[in-house]
Amino acid sequence: MFAYRHYFHAGNFADVFKHALLSQLIISLQKKDRPIVYVDTHAGLGRYDLMHPWADKNKEFNQGVSQVFDPADYPTAMEPYLRILKLNNENRLLRWYPGSPVIARSLLRSSDRLVLNEFNVSDAEQLRGVVRGWPRTSVRIEDGFSLTKSVLPPDERRGLIFMDPSYDRPAEFDRVASSLELGLKKFSTGVFAVWYPVMNDEVTFRLIRKLKTRGNKLILRAEICLSKTKFPGLMNACGVLIVNPPYQFDALVDVIGGWLLPRLDSSGEGRLINQLID
Repeated sequence: MFAYRHYFHAGNFADVFKHALLSQLIISLQKKDRPIVYVDTHAGLGRYDLMHPWADKNKEFNQGVSQVFDPADYPTAMEPYLRILKLNNENRLLRWYPGSPVIARSLLRSSDRLVLNEFNVSDAEQLRGVVRGWPRTSVRIEDGFSLTKSVLPPDERRGLIFMDPSYDRPAEFDRVASSLELGLKKFSTGVFAVWYPVMNDEVTFRLIRKLKTRGNKLILRAEICLSKTKFPGLMNACGVLIVNPPYQFDALVDVIGGWLLPRLDSSGEGRLINQLID
């Protein structure tokens, strides 16, 4: 059941892209003074040691976070993510990669709340160790796709639901769509962000069609696609679908993706997809 281990991929290009976007999603929701809830359906360990044998096996971080750590110049939109990287690594030496729970906690205000879920019991215990002492934070152990039923709607009435499943089981895209459908019924004004590996356009379009048919919401499709020749045998493209995206968030995708693309893939063959689907 737990064959997938994110440690093998920690800090790879997909982590960099989705977490840079996640940072700005959280900040966008804080433009109003009212508190928000951050719900992480597949939270993982919270923090990853890049010297761990599993991370060191393929060293995917060398073509990911290592390419953007401590840069000389960067756009303002990248500052929150890059600052969190520095806060988790001393003396400009890259060892630790902050997962989505650490990124969220670093940005949330004292009035905001975190709901973190991890189905793997052992990983959930490690996550509890990472978040010990964090205010207004709970760790749950359940199927992440059921969280849209069990924790929504939130008392805050404003928030971000971040879904980052492993896609290591059949029909995972269908489970994503069903979970989102229920979530939007219970929390129609919430912002839902879903990470996914890019299999092919048809798989992505099928997911979008299901979401449009069931929810009829504005969707932002943000994908980063790197050269296949540079990543032989490995995932080379991923995306984030954002349902109910904050106003003009597509402009931030252009800035973030445009800065990341040449640093993650110097071949010039990569591309960024930034598409609003009304």
